[in-house]
Amino acid sequence: MKNKRKRLLSIVLSCTILISGGGLFSDIDVAKAATNAAFSTEMKAAGFPDSYITGLTQLHKQYPQWKFEAVDTGLDWGTVITKESVNGVNLVPKSVDDARKSTAAGAYDWNTNTWTIYDGLNWVAANSGYIAYYMDPRNFLNETDIFQFESLSFNKSQTKSGVNAILSGTFMAKTVKDADKTTLNYADSFMKIGELTGVSPYHLASRVRQEQGLNGTSSLISGTYKGYEGYFNYFNVGAAGVTSTLVIRNGLAYAKKAGWNTRYKALLGGSQLLAKNYIAVGQDTLYFQKFNVVNAKNLYGHQYMSNLTAAYTEGRKLGQGYTDKQQAFVFRIPVYKSMPSSAVTFTATGNPNNYLKNIAVAGQSLTPGFKSATTKYSMVVENTVSSISVNATAVAATSTITGTGTKKLSVGTNIINVKCKSGSGSTRTYKLTVVRKEAAKPTGTLSSAKYTVGDKYITGIVPGTRAADFLAGLSVDGGTAKLVGTDGKQNQGLVATGNKVKVYVNNKKKTSYKVVIYGDVNGDGEINVLDMIKVNRHILGLDKLSGTYLVAADANHKGDGLNVLDMIYINRHALGLNTIKQ
Repeated sequence: MKNKRKRLLSIVLSCTILISGGGLFSDIDVAKAATNAAFSTEMKAAGFPDSYITGLTQLHKQYPQWKFEAVDTGLDWGTVITKESVNGVNLVPKSVDDARKSTAAGAYDWNTNTWTIYDGLNWVAANSGYIAYYMDPRNFLNETDIFQFESLSFNKSQTKSGVNAILSGTFMAKTVKDADKTTLNYADSFMKIGELTGVSPYHLASRVRQEQGLNGTSSLISGTYKGYEGYFNYFNVGAAGVTSTLVIRNGLAYAKKAGWNTRYKALLGGSQLLAKNYIAVGQDTLYFQKFNVVNAKNLYGHQYMSNLTAAYTEGRKLGQGYTDKQQAFVFRIPVYKSMPSSAVTFTATGNPNNYLKNIAVAGQSLTPGFKSATTKYSMVVENTVSSISVNATAVAATSTITGTGTKKLSVGTNIINVKCKSGSGSTRTYKLTVVRKEAAKPTGTLSSAKYTVGDKYITGIVPGTRAADFLAGLSVDGGTAKLVGTDGKQNQGLVATGNKVKVYVNNKKKTSYKVVIYGDVNGDGEINVLDMIKVNRHILGLDKLSGTYLVAADANHKGDGLNVLDMIYINRHALGLNTIKQ
């Protein structure tokens, strides 16, 4: 950052000239700083937008010795958030509220509700809105959170008691035997290393606490990991990978190459890297180390760690190290172009997935085939389908589904909306258009699985068949059938040659068929001697048969009319010697 883009506001009781980062800054006149209005004016003159002023004014009331520097990054706010939202740049634990996790392409699979792991076993990409919240300095202008903006250079106001306050309750609160047989006191070491490297010992203590946790059980600092015995890496330098094993091996390989074969060397070496690679290039606050918006050679890269909340959590620990906060702390606070008029807010609302895993309609098929991202489907069902059963399953267990169950269908177009509401409250609607066909118009077609229905005649009827049984073997599409005798009255006795089957649709006669029982030439429904007499008289020319009766006399089914062979068939049937095939 060029010095001309820096402004330092110093509020002191005596007039001094303060040189910071190579820039020259004039003290605020005490008389002007006597009121909030004057302080506000000076803050604006220093480069802070109006939306910063309220928070800074409150801090000034509590700690008048604190100095605030507006660091004009020259960067567009929207561009910064876009760059910092690239998959893998800022991560959160997989266990956090799902709203805090990115659903960008590559970072999340909507069809399976799974996030891509970018580091270790459970670190996933952060949601861009959540990133914006942590990058907006206005959210942290209070006495607890502001220390992520503190200049991290060493100064004499930092004390061992302050370091001990940071280390309290951690594994570093105790001394430990180093690999070279010396006794290592962590607080003493951080104080000494801070002065040697020019880095705040509070920052060093907080950073190691952040990296190693309260218990310090990581293999990176055990000194006993197989293949890397006697090597230590307190700052997790180079410790990256998609599995925990790879993270440890990469970190210890770096330590071995660097010669960090004692705990002190690992602390010193990591601190020296921090000083050289970050403090010296302008990334001299926790915020700038986490979000590189000042080192123009590698903007949005060269960021100390991918944990989105690292600057926030380490800053809080850093602030806890100061037993006396009434000191002339310098806070370097970034300012961006085109920022929102007020501080970015973020509410964790739960899982945003409102996709369905499937929609199923019992006995039917969807068009097109189901896909989670497709929201419109259709189907056509027969008129006989008066209702359907709609079932659906959500991709995410946190979602709720409405619109399923048994649905009655009207003839024509039916719209069924199945809605999937995510845990965060957003709803996706899947539209199912079901067309129920109109009822087919009755044809009056006569059919039978038992008898043979021809164009004019019905055959295949066993002699002696009762009318009721015969009618039960007939089927009329959309109508009814009646059996009538030669007298035109309904036949309720035996079915006989010469009877008629009349077909009705809507009580109107549609067509009729004649009944033929081969061998029953006298029309009484049986084959006996009376039929023999009729056949004999026909052959002798004494009494001719015609129409249906003549058809019934063709007992051998030759289609050659009535002759002696037919008479023989009828005779043998009447004597019980053979049976005429119907």
